[in-house]
Amino acid sequence: MSFKVRFCRFVKRNVSNQRLICNASGSDLLAENQRNSTGRVTSRRLIKMVVCLLPMSLLILLISTKKGQNAIAQISREGKGLCVNSKLAVDPPIADGLIQQRDVPASQWKTFNSTSQKGLTDRRIFFHETSGTNELKFRQCCAVESAAKNNPDRPVHLFLRPLFIPCHEHLSNHSSNLFHKPLWLDILSNYPNVEAILLNEERYFAGTPLQRWYDAGKWRKTRHETVHFADYIRFVTMLKGGGLYLDTDVLTLRPFQGDEFRNFLSYGGVAMETISSGVMHLEAGHWLATAMMRLLAEEYDPMEFAYHGFEAISSLMHKSCGMQEGDPESNACKDIHLLPSRFFFPISRLFAVEKLDRARVMSLKGPGILRRLNTSYGVHTWNIMRNDPADLAINPSIFGALARIHCPMSVARASKFQN
Repeated sequence: MSFKVRFCRFVKRNVSNQRLICNASGSDLLAENQRNSTGRVTSRRLIKMVVCLLPMSLLILLISTKKGQNAIAQISREGKGLCVNSKLAVDPPIADGLIQQRDVPASQWKTFNSTSQKGLTDRRIFFHETSGTNELKFRQCCAVESAAKNNPDRPVHLFLRPLFIPCHEHLSNHSSNLFHKPLWLDILSNYPNVEAILLNEERYFAGTPLQRWYDAGKWRKTRHETVHFADYIRFVTMLKGGGLYLDTDVLTLRPFQGDEFRNFLSYGGVAMETISSGVMHLEAGHWLATAMMRLLAEEYDPMEFAYHGFEAISSLMHKSCGMQEGDPESNACKDIHLLPSRFFFPISRLFAVEKLDRARVMSLKGPGILRRLNTSYGVHTWNIMRNDPADLAINPSIFGALARIHCPMSVARASKFQN
């Protein structure tokens, strides 16, 4: 039983006594004054007043608090602006999102709809940045640039979450006629095949097998919110249009050409124990995307960090396709194939810092690593970077050498990024 219900019942039970106290007649008060000529009558009357007004004051406070909560809930569901940054907000479009453009006022940004992308989505490369900052760090910007630079004939979609909290209190004071020119957008705008999409999340999830998961909001209350949202939304995008998904810490090294980059998953290590969810391609309507969303909807665990990613997809491939650890030939599903780890995961997480950030190009370790990368199409950097972007010029690491080749515009302005 809620506190409010218990309080209301208390008031009902005691209201008659309160009325006796609060509605004392004038004769009663005169008699009281005569009996207490020493001045104690003032304190007694004050006590009676407090006893009378306190329950009503508490009730009013509870009701106003409830109204405030309802108002907040209504803001979160209806009429919510999409916050581009702390000083710029736009009205939610009747679309999946808005295409952010540096030279166009936010109020004039074009809408983005997955349904209008048919014919392009199977070939597209897409990323999701899910921190809710509508910002990119250096290594993320470098990842998107490298994909666009090495695949100029492929559309590259970068999906970003808007800022929700900062704009809601005074939404009317945030103009939508301002320009939005963050460093990362200024860099990526030099590639005509890149579109940075500010997501209208509620509409994006609507009608999908994960809508109930999204609306329930348990994922918002876990410390793994960003990771879980990333694990889930990538399959919504797969369902809506397909394409080649890359984590925002994957540096692309060469073009993705040929059938081997269609309907594939990738092993995350040389032992072939698990399948990564950080790199994959599925065509629009592929059964695996639907099956993954059903699995994720049924088995969400707010406490688990990694299950909804590589563990879930490895489990599904085992159940649906008979895949066994270490044996790619055990895959019985002919409409999806497995790439060895050398394609995108040539360096394990355990050695990522040592071999990418610390190893020098001219060191004894350097040439061996570069030779290994000669057969790779991308390198997953495991979201680890010890060196500051400003140090790339004076700290010739393996990652720095690769970045100067594959994301030169990001490197040229690396010192301006705040990591």
